[in-house]
Amino acid sequence: MSRILTAFAMTAILAACDGTNPFMEEIEVTSDTGETELIDANDPNTDVSNMFAYDPAQSLTMNSVEFDDNDTVDISDDTLIINNIPFDGPDGRYDYVETLTDGGQVYESRQTLTTGQIKHYAVYIQSEYMEATSASGRDWIQYGNAGANINRDSFALPGTTGEYRYIGTYAATRTFSERGGIEIVSGQVELILDELDFDPLGELQGDITGFIYNRERAGGAGAANLGDLPTIVLAEVSFNTETGVFVDGSAGTYRDDGTQRSTGFFEGMLGGPEGQEIGGYNVITGVADIQEVRYEIVEYSITEVTPVIDPLTGLQLTDPTTGDPLVTETVTLGVASGEASIDLEVAQALIDARRNVVEAYAGAGATFIPATLPDDAVAIATTYGTFDIETTYDAREIGAFIGYQQADPAYP
Repeated sequence: MSRILTAFAMTAILAACDGTNPFMEEIEVTSDTGETELIDANDPNTDVSNMFAYDPAQSLTMNSVEFDDNDTVDISDDTLIINNIPFDGPDGRYDYVETLTDGGQVYESRQTLTTGQIKHYAVYIQSEYMEATSASGRDWIQYGNAGANINRDSFALPGTTGEYRYIGTYAATRTFSERGGIEIVSGQVELILDELDFDPLGELQGDITGFIYNRERAGGAGAANLGDLPTIVLAEVSFNTETGVFVDGSAGTYRDDGTQRSTGFFEGMLGGPEGQEIGGYNVITGVADIQEVRYEIVEYSITEVTPVIDPLTGLQLTDPTTGDPLVTETVTLGVASGEASIDLEVAQALIDARRNVVEAYAGAGATFIPATLPDDAVAIATTYGTFDIETTYDAREIGAFIGYQQADPAYP
């Protein structure tokens, strides 16, 4: 059973608990083998050139998206019309807000006194042959209703060298478990494609793999950067050479120690009359944030100077040769660490509030928590210690990307 049909079965279980399921109208279909199964009559994935990350059991409900430039060259009045995401306004209309560093555009849902009460955001990437969109809500306690789409206006295999490299734009919406809030993510995508291997089995032949990198996140449209996110690895997945479509590819990120941080999937298609573009979407879920807390460790000395006193007169003795007052020096060695100022409960509360832990302790722009030395201490050597701290909740990132075929100057 496919991933989508498995999701449908899960939804049926949920529907049994609640009595009805607002997202699904189930119908029975009979396959060529004579087997009967339930499918979702509202599933928008009916056109091979217009794919949706549609899975009602995971609140991925978006089933239509349209771009409207309102017949002007002014980007500020551009809009998206998105369907099947509740509470984003009766028209599902999203207005342009900003263009991200890597080229993706951000849109926000319209609100009035009585409509669009849950603010939603969408990211949108447009190329010559493709459009890619992701949308999520800011104010849900859990991840909320959301979705992603990739579509194209034409398709053919590249058909020249057999292997190709694509580099392009990535943008995403990111929401959280057990709390509201949203982050807008920007980045870049790199994909490599081989259209000649594997040897064909059925209709599957070509192969794609790649990664999404330089991921930066902001706490909503127009907000300041909240820090970088790790590279998303897009695992090897075969594509159908007849349609240029690939599905159920594995996607995920990793911690510094190599353990997996987030998991999910990616899907998409080739686009353009000569296969000039690859577009797709990904959905990954995992720990929302991991911060390396870096603190200073300073070895120091304190020199205590004590006058030499004549026990008979009570006066300080002097050097008979130079006449300088006589003293004794006592040197004390010690170690001071910035770790001593870190309250782990406070640090956990800071990262859970999406704050930078080091900056909260040491000030804006700080890269480590300084050690506090005693008065009159002199630093001898400085090193640094670190530890990782993770949020107690997860994030779901729904991304969209379009990559553009790179010319190979070595190929005649």
